[in-house]
Formats: sequence, C-alpha cells, structure tokens
Amino acid sequence: MCFTKSNAQEYNNWLLSGGAVLSFDTSPATLICNDKDNHSNAYNNYTVSLSDDNGDLILYGFLESDENTNQSTYVIKSADARSLITIPSPNPRNVIGCKLPLGGYYIAGVFTNTNDPFYSALYIYKFDNNGNLDREYIYDEGHYCFFIDFVRIDDFIALIAYRNNQIETYKLSANGCFLWNTSEIKLDKFIAIGPTLFDVEHSSDNTQIIATAFDVVFVLNFNEYNGEVTLYRRFESNKFRTMSFSPTNRYFLIVDDVKLKGFRYDKDFDFVLDNPDIIYDLPKNDNNVVCNHCWEMAVGVDGKIYLHHQNYDYILVLDGIESGSITEEIIQSECLNLTFFPRIPRISDCKASAHFDNVSVCYGEPLNVMLSGTAPFEVFYTLNGEAKSFKTDNMEYQMPNISGKYIITKIKDNKCETLKHYNNTAIIAPNFKTVKIMEKN
Repeated sequence: MCFTKSNAQEYNNWLLSGGAVLSFDTSPATLICNDKDNHSNAYNNYTVSLSDDNGDLILYGFLESDENTNQSTYVIKSADARSLITIPSPNPRNVIGCKLPLGGYYIAGVFTNTNDPFYSALYIYKFDNNGNLDREYIYDEGHYCFFIDFVRIDDFIALIAYRNNQIETYKLSANGCFLWNTSEIKLDKFIAIGPTLFDVEHSSDNTQIIATAFDVVFVLNFNEYNGEVTLYRRFESNKFRTMSFSPTNRYFLIVDDVKLKGFRYDKDFDFVLDNPDIIYDLPKNDNNVVCNHCWEMAVGVDGKIYLHHQNYDYILVLDGIESGSITEEIIQSECLNLTFFPRIPRISDCKASAHFDNVSVCYGEPLNVMLSGTAPFEVFYTLNGEAKSFKTDNMEYQMPNISGKYIITKIKDNKCETLKHYNNTAIIAPNFKTVKIMEKN
C-alpha cells in the first residue's frame, strides 16, 4: 500500500517496515534483524515509528486487522505494545511523525471514515517526552488528502496539509497545535479515493517542497516566517517517483532508467532531464525490468545516500555525491523485504540569510542588506532582471545608489549556501529632477 512508509526523526536509528533496524551507531549504518514476535504482525504494516534520543523505539503505528470481524483499525502503541490510540479506519491516507526540537512528539495522519470512503479527516496527536498521549486534535470539516508534511523551524514544527483547494499550515509546539496560515491553492491529482503513488520531499533549508501524485510534480515554495505556501511550478513527469535532495541541497536526485541522476539544484527547478550533472549506474534486475518507483532513497544521518530496490536483499550506500568522487558500499541482510525508508524532517545547519531593511527607498537614501551567518558572504541578486553579486565581510551592506528593482536570489557564507527569500525584494525609486519655476517677464 502506497502510504506504508515508516517515519522517524533525524539523528536516530531507522525502524524499517520489514522489522529491521538501521542503526547509525556506525557509518554506513548497520542492519539489525529484530525478533518479530515482540510486536506481533505490526512489522509488516508499520506506517509511522518514532524513537527517543537514544535511538530506541518509543511510539509506532500500524493498520491492525481483526480476523473475527474482518475490520481494520489504525492503532498507535507505545514501545511496550500498550495501545494508546485506536482509530476505526480501513484506509489511512498517510501517517507521519516527528519529535519536537525542545522535547515531546507529534503524530499526524489522514484517515478515511469507516462508513464513507469519500471522506477523510486530519488527526493530530501530541505526546510527552515519555511517549504518553497528551492531547488530540481532529479536523473534520473537509476532505483531506495524503499530502501532509513536517518542516522543522527553530523551536517548533510546521505541519502542512491539503484539503478543498487550500493548504493549511499548523504550528506544532510544546503549547499545542494551532492553525498558522491558510493558502488558496488548487492541486489537481491530490484528491483521490483509492491508493495513490505519491512522494513528498523538501529541501533542508525549508524553502521548497516537492510533492508528486501519479505522474504530476508540484513545486511549492514555503515561507518559514509566516507559514505561507505558494505553488511555484506544476509539470507532468514519471521520473520523480523516487527522489531526494543531496545532504546540503547541492543536487536534486532521482532514480531513472536504473541510474541515479543528479541535477544542480536551484529554486527554479527547471532541470534538463536529458542532461543530468551526475549519472551513476545502479544494479539491474536479472530480468532487466525498469521500475523507477521500486526504489527507496533517503539521506542517512551520516550524510550518505541510502538506496534500496524492493526485490533486492541489500541496501546500496553511496558517499561523495556532492564531491564528485562517489564510493559504494553494500549492506546485505535477509531482513530486507518490502522495506521503506523514513521520510525525515531534516535539520539544516545553514544559518546564512540575507534580507533588505526596507521595501522601497527614494533615490539617494540608503538601501541596506542585513546578513546573518558566518562571514565572508557572497550575495547574488538581480537588478531589473540583470544578474549581479557582491562580497562582504560585514553583517550589513549598502547597495549602490542605482534606481530599479532588486531581488536577492541566493546567499553564500563561509559554511554553506541557501536560497532563503525573506524580504528579498526592494526598490530604489527613480531620480526625479527638481522642478524649477521660471519667472515670466
């Protein structure tokens, strides 16, 4: 089932849907086969799992079937198999989980109604540091779809969900769940009744979210300062069934035609698919059948790329993707059977940012760029559409006194580069000559 993807927080071990644990105490990670009797048949149906700061399982959820009634319910349990939540729903659309930056956990899911498969609601559950249920929030005023995503922002988590031609952004914090922003957007292909082939990824700097449904790709811009989501691009392609950003967002990666392909990433997302910057041959099936969506791909805690084909008994680990010198390692185990990697809210260590101190100034007045991060800086911008840049060691830089529209497009500091676009547009008004009144004789 398409939604069966385990979800975990970053910097912890991955609990895979087949019952194995990918432990990042080593690099590459070590695969541990657990005793399946510990958690009944849940291992074959994991849709969400969360671990504590030590990497030990603390919460997990799965679809449980009752052989006597032939009905299914979604259950969320503690590590000792205590049932915390039971939701009568035969068809969960998607379930994701995360740990709050300051402690505590959230699990969010979209569940269909037992009596009405055309209707689905958003359920959000808050847990304390020990995994005990604290609060629940149920939003049942619209038909929600599979598109839900967590984004880490400083001391809280943003939850993004879609329903009835609008995207809702919620703030999840230690104080509870609050609706943050609503954006009117129509995403066709996102409201479907049956199982949907989908994937959701976002850049580690939180500025863009890539969501696919069937063979349609949506590129969404996310503003982490106000929670607004805008649709930047929509196009049709079947080449984005398996995708991921590289560890520092330098490349956007896809699996296509039994190859790992990487494209130099920028916010325009206008890659020439026939001309990738990286091509790496992946192992083929014995029957040479091409199946892009049969692959799983994710960035590990150690910064390496982890790939798994559902018919293979090993995980392929690639290092050096961004340096151009790729090395390959193999993790082999009989535990690997229909394994899904976590969809992790990645944390960005990049603190570089740049914004204007004013949106409009008169000619002759200063227009400053305020910088943060680790100097030296290089800021890329356009002036009336013409690409320009400047370098500085200071945290404040005064733009040249030239009339026109300025747009900051990218910033580099001593550690990283980012595409953050908060207050990135400003105007210096034209230089109007002083009118002189001539005295008539």
